[in-house]
Amino acid sequence: MDNTKNVVGLIFFIIILLLFIVGGYFAMDYMLNKPKSDNDNNGITEIKEIRIDDTKEYVYFDNTEDILHEEHIVKEDVIINIEGFESINEELHNELAALDSEYVSLDDVTLNEEETCSNESNLYSFPYREYTYNVFGNYISLVINDFTYNCVNGSEIENIKGYIINKENGNVYTNEELLTIFEVTDEEIRTLVEKRLHDTQVLDGDTEVIDVDGTINNVVNGEYGVTKTLSISKTGELELNFIVISNRINYNDTITIS
Repeated sequence: MDNTKNVVGLIFFIIILLLFIVGGYFAMDYMLNKPKSDNDNNGITEIKEIRIDDTKEYVYFDNTEDILHEEHIVKEDVIINIEGFESINEELHNELAALDSEYVSLDDVTLNEEETCSNESNLYSFPYREYTYNVFGNYISLVINDFTYNCVNGSEIENIKGYIINKENGNVYTNEELLTIFEVTDEEIRTLVEKRLHDTQVLDGDTEVIDVDGTINNVVNGEYGVTKTLSISKTGELELNFIVISNRINYNDTITIS
């Protein structure tokens, strides 16, 4: 009788042991092969790849060609290498291509006697673009400056626009969002711009070259994407890029506002 109980007990023990072994195997298999959620990566949030081509930078340049070599002025397409920006890239390309129709050759103008102008490209005037691109933390910042070059007077800023993009999801920050994030008010911007203009003011005889009131009015009442734009510096500071109105040639300036 005792032997029978021992055999039955041994069988039950073996069955329970097998259940633990089989159950443990399937549990381990599930843990090793289950899909990872965005928040299931050893406590680290997995960041989605937002680049169209992950072998290139978030912003890169293509089709570069010299316009005026001696002035280091080039023509090049800017490519925002982020999903969802395909139509914006096409728009920027079309804007750049349209500038070609505004090139004026030296052969088509008559210079005054006191004016001299010559260059390798035989151009009197033309529009062109320059770009500033930075990445800091989750911020991707691109500023686009539009200039007009005249071989007698040099380059004059015409328009400023830009994009600040969230590196995690590809969303564009609004100006209001950025001012809130960096805790900057319109009045603080006005004060900083006014100080900058007075600090950089120069005289032409007894006449001030910088139109302080006109520039401040442009900054305060002008449109983002036309006379001003925000950007993020290489060190993560919020900056204002704006047009300075001058009685000579308007130019662009950048100040830190955070």
